[in-house]
Amino acid sequence: MTTQDLIKEIQSQDPQISLEQIQERLKAERSRTGGLLSDETLLRLIAAKFGLQVQQNHVDNKGILQTNQLLAGLNNVTVEGQLVAIYPVKSFQGAEKSGKLVTVMLMDSNGILRVVLWDSKVELVEQGELKAGQIIKLMHGYTKQDCNGAVELHMGSKSQIEIKGPAQNLNYSSIEKFASKIQSLSNTSGKVHLSGAVKAVLGKKAFSRSDDSDGVVMRLAFRDDSGEVMIVAWNEKVAEIEVLLRDSPRLLLVNARVKENQNGKIEVHVDSNTFVDVLK
Repeated sequence: MTTQDLIKEIQSQDPQISLEQIQERLKAERSRTGGLLSDETLLRLIAAKFGLQVQQNHVDNKGILQTNQLLAGLNNVTVEGQLVAIYPVKSFQGAEKSGKLVTVMLMDSNGILRVVLWDSKVELVEQGELKAGQIIKLMHGYTKQDCNGAVELHMGSKSQIEIKGPAQNLNYSSIEKFASKIQSLSNTSGKVHLSGAVKAVLGKKAFSRSDDSDGVVMRLAFRDDSGEVMIVAWNEKVAEIEVLLRDSPRLLLVNARVKENQNGKIEVHVDSNTFVDVLK
């Protein structure tokens, strides 16, 4: 379909959407994606944001996209960046399919992206070929929106991963560039990255879940140059943080979750979705 065909189809499905609205959104998305996505691709994504379904063709791009240019619903996506976090491999068993997946975090000069590797791609982690600190190129991936509305990249059977080596002497930002300041956190912050120092361990407590399994929670006072916040670490992350604190009180938290407690105060929760490391 041509650009004009897509515009006509959007307006035929919802006549209240004006040509000016479509053109304004198209101009904004062109600017945001730096010309790497065709107008046809952008119009399909704009239609989806209006809640409309237009005819789907193969969605493509013209080169390496930056993390801040990604939109949900893209196919054949190529990105490149530094691998900053690798989570434990998970197995899943469904009614129709079973397999493995592993989540990694990729950083480029514009942001941090959650990437999900499926099935055969998981072997690169299991065999130790993929390591934090490497520069990697991810080709033929597809983007989806996670449960919090953020865009994430998925690498399936047709995807390819090229390992370009360690990040030494290459122009990649420190991950601290993307860390939020504690002073800026609010109950709408969602997932954040933090860098700072553990000021004090405020206690650790074991508990029993409703299914009679055991859990553990630990609270820490965490500080950066803007303020202080309570960190609430859960289960396996408690032991992980205790080990890291033997080396340094300065920690990096990637993909932590901001919540408001019962007293209206902001806390940052660290669970299985959070990557924790010592600040270099």
